[in-house]
Amino acid sequence: MRRVSRLIAALALALTASLAPASSAFARGKATVEWTRVDAPEGKEGDRIARTLRNLLKEASRKADFGKSGKVALRAKITEYVVEKKGDVLRIRCTVVGRVEGGASAKSRISFGGDPNDPKALEKQVLTMVAHGVTSRLAAIARSRAEAEEKKKNAAREAED
Repeated sequence: MRRVSRLIAALALALTASLAPASSAFARGKATVEWTRVDAPEGKEGDRIARTLRNLLKEASRKADFGKSGKVALRAKITEYVVEKKGDVLRIRCTVVGRVEGGASAKSRISFGGDPNDPKALEKQVLTMVAHGVTSRLAAIARSRAEAEEKKKNAAREAED
């Protein structure tokens, strides 16, 4: 009987802990991310690809951890976008260069093949992967930049004291 009551108490505790919001355990500042420019190669498809990439970059930046860096302004440019059909495979090569405004840049490149009967799905998959790659690297850059600024502020405060 005693063993059963301990087991029930342990299960109740585990259930309570799993239902608690994760944000309370891992509280962190949330940066405001703004994509100021998203450029694509000129052409009839360029504007559509740029709009698709902008939406995917916004989605990726919501999932990325930019730390406590306040407001982060970012830019992205598609430097390469090539669609090739070889036999029964459609291959898309895409390179995106992202930049933290006033700071460093990051490049994400992928070449991916798929079904030629569904080119839109393949395009979205390639752009999604490139967007997540460049966004995660830019988030790391923004976090390290914010940490460096924080260290500067702390050093200035210590110098004043």
